[in-house]
Amino acid sequence: MDCLFVHSPKFNNYYRPLGAYTFINYMPMGVLALADLLTREGYETEVVHLGVEWIEDRGFSLLDYIGRTHPRIVAFPLHWHPQAYDVMEQARQVKEAFPEVFVLLGGLTASYYHREIVEQFSCVDAVIRGEGEIPLLRLVEAVRNSGALEQVPNLTWRRGEVVCENPLAYCASQEIVDGLCFTNFTLLKNHRTYIDWVLMPFFVKGFSKERNRLFFSLKTRMFDLMIGRGCPVNCTWCGGGRDAQRLIAGRRQVIFRDAERVLDSIREALRWGYETMHVCFDPYPQQPDYYLKLFARIREEALPVEFFFESYGLPTREFVDAFARTFGPRSLLALSPESGVEEVRRRNKGYAYTNQELWDCLAYIRDKGVKVDLFFGLGLPFERAEDLQETARLITRIRRHFPNVQGIRTFTIEMEPGAPWQRHPERFGIETNQLTFSDFSRIIKRKRRDLARSAIIYPGTSLISVRVPGRHSNRGCRRSGAAVFVLSIPMPAGRAHRSGGGCSAAPRP
Repeated sequence: MDCLFVHSPKFNNYYRPLGAYTFINYMPMGVLALADLLTREGYETEVVHLGVEWIEDRGFSLLDYIGRTHPRIVAFPLHWHPQAYDVMEQARQVKEAFPEVFVLLGGLTASYYHREIVEQFSCVDAVIRGEGEIPLLRLVEAVRNSGALEQVPNLTWRRGEVVCENPLAYCASQEIVDGLCFTNFTLLKNHRTYIDWVLMPFFVKGFSKERNRLFFSLKTRMFDLMIGRGCPVNCTWCGGGRDAQRLIAGRRQVIFRDAERVLDSIREALRWGYETMHVCFDPYPQQPDYYLKLFARIREEALPVEFFFESYGLPTREFVDAFARTFGPRSLLALSPESGVEEVRRRNKGYAYTNQELWDCLAYIRDKGVKVDLFFGLGLPFERAEDLQETARLITRIRRHFPNVQGIRTFTIEMEPGAPWQRHPERFGIETNQLTFSDFSRIIKRKRRDLARSAIIYPGTSLISVRVPGRHSNRGCRRSGAAVFVLSIPMPAGRAHRSGGGCSAAPRP
């Protein structure tokens, strides 16, 4: 075999009422596309999802599987930072057992920390930075033919004791992205399990597949639909915004896939048994022409599909009208006000809006019969304890007036590699101990999400927010988090504290 892709979830997580669970079960949407690209170029390729293998066979051994399949390259996607410890541990074991195997990393987190990883982790032979289609093809060819690595774009690698950084010379064009296939599930080992049972970012270990689906899913098979790449704005917490993508991938413009290629992906996903398309790519919320045309084509084709669409800002009325005409009652729009305080929202979101604009938009969506999910943040830069009360009041008003709002969820904001507040904490009144890759890996290793270690205490108030497993958006906007319950418990005054590492936000000046 030429290349074995290995997706490793974060295996060791704990939440007291439910017990142990796996996290980061969704694969990055580009993994199947890269595997398919290699296959079409004549290279033998397979994808193994260690979480899926654990579900099907608790005794599955990656090392035994490598011993049977003999891959030249083992490629670990390291896209989201909660995977860091598990991915590096798997890479270490592979290299110790098979020193001749070329161990490769890719993804946003690996790209951001590419040099540190290659310098400090001898188990990793190379990291492909940024977007990987052409770099991966050239690397696989070089490894198969014992060729030189100097001509592989975007590659950070080791020559003896010297770390080499090849130029960041490749960033995919629309033509290349249009030629990719994101639905070749035949390349994924036990793909039926992934499609039918990996329905949320987490999987509770003590529950069966059936009970996980019953209690912890949206009761629909949801496919992450690839629409495009890039972002024109920066949100303070996001490691996939404009500046991060320029730094990590050299991407300076937004590209959209051709709508007909997107329709191909929808048709193929439906044939595999998916029912709902999840879209988290909305770089121009006030310019909906692309989606208006796509929705019109879906209606023309009469495709029996639902949509879960995450808007980066507020959707226009034209967008809402088209959404209502195109999709059925199980579809919904997701909006992320983040805070009930307009100034906090303005200072953190790339596309901010007033509370009145949010209210008017919700009213229009309600009148069109479309369901909505709302997402709020907690622990935002410049946020004060009293701002949480304002957010709570806004949430209460929304619940009273908008029965079409299906869920209102509040999440603590985690530090993301490459996010503006992680790169420049001093600009946001932030103190953080999550600066290097080793910082993230060490914190992730020791973190256990039980009640005692997952609280943020707000000084001078009676509020404790408790984190529980929740949303982890692993698509375009790299934001992770956990659901929050706010409990009224008398607390002494003191400094705000976020346990288990992370950051503390200074009061707004």
